[in-house]
Amino acid sequence: MAEFAWYHTVDLGDGITTPGQYDHRGLVHHYGLPADLTGKTVLDVGPAHGFFAFEMERRGAARVVAAELPAWSAHDGSPDLKAGFDRDGTDERNESYLHGALAFAIAARRSRVEQTFCNVYDLDPSIHGTFDLVFCGSLLIHLSDPLRALYAIRRVTRGHAIVATTIDLDRLGRRGPRARFVGRNDRQTFWAPNMACLEAWARAAGFAATRRVAQFRLRSGDGLFDEPHGVIRADVGEPLRQGDEAQPH
Repeated sequence: MAEFAWYHTVDLGDGITTPGQYDHRGLVHHYGLPADLTGKTVLDVGPAHGFFAFEMERRGAARVVAAELPAWSAHDGSPDLKAGFDRDGTDERNESYLHGALAFAIAARRSRVEQTFCNVYDLDPSIHGTFDLVFCGSLLIHLSDPLRALYAIRRVTRGHAIVATTIDLDRLGRRGPRARFVGRNDRQTFWAPNMACLEAWARAAGFAATRRVAQFRLRSGDGLFDEPHGVIRADVGEPLRQGDEAQPH
């Protein structure tokens, strides 16, 4: 375990827990995951080190697929940033972070989570299939084109998607869908939407209905990051009636 840098706090079993930068164990109730996923298929887009993939497996999902970038240079950062990845050999150095840590956690937990590699923009039902639930957590802020990503997520969703991202609290009180641009040439963050914009993105991507699940603060263990997060549910068809939906743990 000590050979890897950990994004998620993950229970590996036998009393061993990874020292993750983010510990979601006390926050998972904000994400609106169905309490019972028995028999369902799930896609976790941008799984990092698997906390949510393992949580959905624990809730009974019949199949959980984790889709991660094939290489760090596949990120859609600026041309200068990508050139820096190539110069510095970042892909080789980040192989353990992008792929190795999750593979290690899967093996340690004796998990059935399937580790696959593709850019979110390239999700294709003819290649990757479709899923009852698609989960996308803390990914959209790292994409230059979050709407294009949601187009792809919609293509592989046959039930509903749960989308969480850093949001803009819009302290000026402006109404309507808006997104704050936070991009820089040397960084891998781009857009922070308000909740209205996050819902509008999902509807523009072809989801029939959306609803707000939660707003909360996501703070890193070292205190360097403390950002407002929002979660929405986006349904392919008509949403479940209030009370019919399983309640989260």
